[in-house]
Amino acid sequence: MSTKTPYTTSHLEIIRTLENAVLRAGLHIEGFKKRRDSVTVEVKSDQSLVLNLDVECQKIILTELASHDSVKVVAEESPESHKLIESEDCFFLVDPLDGTTSCKRFLYEDGGQIGFGPLVGYVHDGVLTATAFYSVPHKTLFSAVRGEGCYKSIFDDNGTCVEAHSRLMVTPGIKLKESGMLFFISPDGESKVVDYFKNNHLVENIYRFGSFASDSARLAQGFEQIQFQLNAKPWDFSGVLLAAEAGCEVFCDPLGRRVPLVDWRIEALNPIAILQKGTKDEFFSLCDKIV
Repeated sequence: MSTKTPYTTSHLEIIRTLENAVLRAGLHIEGFKKRRDSVTVEVKSDQSLVLNLDVECQKIILTELASHDSVKVVAEESPESHKLIESEDCFFLVDPLDGTTSCKRFLYEDGGQIGFGPLVGYVHDGVLTATAFYSVPHKTLFSAVRGEGCYKSIFDDNGTCVEAHSRLMVTPGIKLKESGMLFFISPDGESKVVDYFKNNHLVENIYRFGSFASDSARLAQGFEQIQFQLNAKPWDFSGVLLAAEAGCEVFCDPLGRRVPLVDWRIEALNPIAILQKGTKDEFFSLCDKIV
């Protein structure tokens, strides 16, 4: 779809490839829905789910990425590739279906609040540089390039783009107490922070919608103002660029070093806080009372 694009980066062909990859995988899921094909579910060793759609979408995405055969690929459903994040400075990050559980539950629903779909990122010289995510229920493609903004493109039921590359930019000024907070609960301690903010009425509301990338896209659109997760996996991590390029601030290891996104080297598990500008000092001072 990317014959016209707002990006002027030297990574222009990369972002076009990412957009096309997630769009093709997303349209595959759309076709699956229309045919009412059967969903098969397996449980992995970490108790997370994998659908036949995860595997099928990964094959589609890897085919699209093959045009950049000099760039290594870290893909969720290819465990042998995961070690590359420790040794490589340039690689693709592939989550063929970000929000697998949400897809299992809401595959045949359109619209609404829940989001899930294919997510692909690109790391260059150790820095997250480009990201594309296709939200299947909303038929919307989100993409971002570091330093060049975040955009969304909307598609109709036939896969035709009806709104191309509308720029997303959040308007700062919402107070922390008036903010919506998105979160994910893991064994790494999010519940302690979320409980504190909720029980002391420090934010307006706390809830969760679908996948990590979907949450990041919601922040990029200004629906919520905070995202908090202490164990984002590498293939999920690329979603943060959507919010960052729409004007949010991203800090990794938020309960510790508070490293800005541009200085963070991706790890096996990535603790993240995404905040609307102007709220970080208050947010972190409150976190310091907890830890």
